[in-house]
Amino acid sequence: MASLEHLDLLLGQALECVDEAAHEVRELGIPEREEFLRYIGSVVGQLWGVREILYKIKPELKRDFVKEIEQNKTRWEELHEIALKAGTAEGNGKINDAMNLFNELLTTSRFGYFRLIAEAGLYRLSKMQERKSN
Repeated sequence: MASLEHLDLLLGQALECVDEAAHEVRELGIPEREEFLRYIGSVVGQLWGVREILYKIKPELKRDFVKEIEQNKTRWEELHEIALKAGTAEGNGKINDAMNLFNELLTTSRFGYFRLIAEAGLYRLSKMQERKSN
């Protein structure tokens, strides 16, 4: 049976897929890159427009990161920047740098969203270190 909760989950999944598509386009380095990214950006805006309407209908569905943005956008941007740097360090194989950044994110974040990102990153990195030591 259809529900607003399920709709929110589907929108979240769609946004994740579109974000992954944008990363793919960036890595491809094709001449049409900017055009692709403009269209993808438009899709992200449209999906968030639907989600904003949904959150007006049922505010309790708002995700923690949305609440955090609404409370203090500057702080959210700072935490987001740390998360991006940690992800980049992890992707580049700089495990110690990534662990330090994920730990910083874990200790400075208040809401579940950035805490979950930090915990997930630290978990992945600890498993990576375990595999290397075995």
